[in-house]
Amino acid sequence: MPEALLPPIHLSPADRALLLALLARHLPGVAVRVFGSRVAGWPASRGVKPHSDLDLAVAGQPADLALASLRADLEDSDLPWRVEVCVLDELPASLQGLIATHGVVLNP
Repeated sequence: MPEALLPPIHLSPADRALLLALLARHLPGVAVRVFGSRVAGWPASRGVKPHSDLDLAVAGQPADLALASLRADLEDSDLPWRVEVCVLDELPASLQGLIATHGVVLNP
């Protein structure tokens, strides 16, 4: 789906750029989807708050070391909220379906 047709992700351009840089460093070429309250129109969301966390679902089976390094850099970053990083295949099937339908790919 063209980016113009995707629902917006509630991130500032600077926060998005930082996330993309960290993903490129730790998980190059791996698709990552944003899900949850920071995605406009997410089912059952009560809306995004300034300190709402950011939920990311990583495709495939990334190396444990890469995920640990990404999580550490996210925690040490200047992002103003917590980032939850999940492996898509390890989530319940119902949540995987929601992410496939309503999640937004963050990186190309």
